[in-house]
Amino acid sequence: MTIYSDLLTKIEPIDLGYIIDSNKPVLPYWKQVTNAMCSAPHCHPRGQFIFSVRGITRVVTDEGIFLIPPSQAFWCPPNVTHELVFSGAVDIANLFIDPAWVHSLPLHPQIFNVSALVHSLVKRSMQMGCDYKPNGKEYRLMLVLLDEISVLEKSLLALPWSSRDKLNNILCLLVKEPCNIDTIDQWAESIHVSPRTLARMFQKELGMTFTEWRMRIRLFYAIEQLHDGKSVTYIALELGYSTPSAFIAAFRKIMDKSPLEYIAG
Repeated sequence: MTIYSDLLTKIEPIDLGYIIDSNKPVLPYWKQVTNAMCSAPHCHPRGQFIFSVRGITRVVTDEGIFLIPPSQAFWCPPNVTHELVFSGAVDIANLFIDPAWVHSLPLHPQIFNVSALVHSLVKRSMQMGCDYKPNGKEYRLMLVLLDEISVLEKSLLALPWSSRDKLNNILCLLVKEPCNIDTIDQWAESIHVSPRTLARMFQKELGMTFTEWRMRIRLFYAIEQLHDGKSVTYIALELGYSTPSAFIAAFRKIMDKSPLEYIAG
């Protein structure tokens, strides 16, 4: 699903994603972006592990929308169409993983919490680059890196799409306008169904309530604003919370820490 490509400067897909060579399990690539831009929707035969070192990246696939703040990473399986969206200056480490080596990784896109060990291994892989020999020490390090990625913990910074166009129209508008405060009754009226029908659609298609989905997309927005230096009070008021403490409670409910604890971490 494309929701950003018509708004931002496009960048071309990276050629490393199309190289098939099982003797090169991982092809590392460092990407630095200085301004807001995005990739056009694309896919490639190699899987892609995207680790955000600095800045925030969003990823959009046909399955959902994913947020990659620092300390998080996104796994995109081979041949899954995706769109990368950079809201500003970002540094990201990319690992393009040959399809012969993805058997221990998820079949569907996923966000991970990155461990200190994986962080160090990714950094080392960037230093080594792509020019390494089979069975050499660099090759073996790449295999260790794959083993460690396969046991990373999942993150909550993912939101599913629906198979219903009417429901997806609402979701896209909430993504573009996270500060929208329309009630489920108002959204139901906009697509000519009853509030009860729309509530059932959310549960059946997305596995969560309207309130939960909107709270999660607001969390995405809040994390981006926190990384951009905005205050908790500013974000709370922007999102329509009655008090900063109400926003802090909603943030803690999902992230298990306050906004300031999150940024400090």
